[in-house]
Amino acid sequence: MPESARGKRLVLLLDGTWNSSADNTSVWRLSQLVAPRDGAGVEQLCYYTAGVGTPRGEAIRGGIFGHGLDRDVIGAYRWLMGHYDQGDQIFLFGFSRGAFTARSVAGMIARCGLLRPGSPLSVEELYERYRLDAKAASFVELHQTKDLPPQEKRLLRHSRRVPIKMIGVWDTVGALGVPFGNIRGISRRRFGFHNTQLSAIFEHAYHALALDEHRAAFAPTLWTRFIPARPDPPGKRRVRQTIVEQRWFAGAHANVGGGIAGDDMPQLSLAWLMAKAGALGLAYRGAVVPTGYEITAPIHDSFHRFLRGLYRLLKRGRRFQRPIAAPATQVDKGHWLTANETIDASVFDRWRKVPAYRPADLVRWAAALGIDPGTLHGAVDARTGAVITPPAPPKARSRRRQTTAKRAN
Repeated sequence: MPESARGKRLVLLLDGTWNSSADNTSVWRLSQLVAPRDGAGVEQLCYYTAGVGTPRGEAIRGGIFGHGLDRDVIGAYRWLMGHYDQGDQIFLFGFSRGAFTARSVAGMIARCGLLRPGSPLSVEELYERYRLDAKAASFVELHQTKDLPPQEKRLLRHSRRVPIKMIGVWDTVGALGVPFGNIRGISRRRFGFHNTQLSAIFEHAYHALALDEHRAAFAPTLWTRFIPARPDPPGKRRVRQTIVEQRWFAGAHANVGGGIAGDDMPQLSLAWLMAKAGALGLAYRGAVVPTGYEITAPIHDSFHRFLRGLYRLLKRGRRFQRPIAAPATQVDKGHWLTANETIDASVFDRWRKVPAYRPADLVRWAAALGIDPGTLHGAVDARTGAVITPPAPPKARSRRRQTTAKRAN
């Protein structure tokens, strides 16, 4: 089969605030691990961008006020527009505000489609439609609507619906995370998600979450699903559901997404996301294999150290506890619920091996379900506590080692 018929893989990797290649985050490492081609010769192209606040002079404007986010979304979208051909597969990865950027790019494609090369519409025009009109119909809905206004008909002519094979993100935070509250003109509301819904064009979505991040300014933005109070009537066409999993890992924000020198903990979530993408065809030129040291590695105290201790003083030492399997949000005709939260097996391994590891959010979760975390082995469903992935069996001892042991005895 010719390569053009197989398509290629387009991999976008968007780093977090103040992060660049020098920080060796999981996003940067993944950009280096993606192979140029897979075993069958299918091309894999990568687009990597450093996080907001990384260029000289941008640290305050980008890191604190979110300057540069619009530019990053538009830049990633424009790269896709210039490289996408029919049949290509799109993989989006991001960490922290880079995860926000990745999800914004995906949301822009869901709402506006992907512009055709040479279109008279500009990427900036589409971005304004996406960012400012939260009630705008999605691109799929436009195709199903009659009597569209001229500007929407123009969009349909010059844009196209494309699927996204996978979104893989580490600890998504909203665009800002301003520690001083809302600031007029640069409020976090300007950059807040228009919604956290999953789109029908997303085939797979995976989210690694930090269990031990206590900065309220870095509260995670989970994907949610709407659960109607009444089931759909028989015969109604059902929209294909995204395969989604949002998994909790021990550690603070950077312990999960990377960027701390000498830290082994990011290995766990990186290996998990790489396995998910690998199962969908993404090929690598190296592997990430956790060694077990990650389980007892020290957790970074981001709450204490953020802004050189100023944040802790502003919050009067009150740590934010991230809710695991948060209650549903009731609305008219149903409720919103976070989508498929799970807890990684390594969290319970740490509970057993580190007696001091008793995070309040995990203790509260276990008490609500009447579960002893020390008895759990394998990944579990966060809503029910049921084991979904049993622990890997212990490695068999080699015959040579057994013979040596017998001789020693």
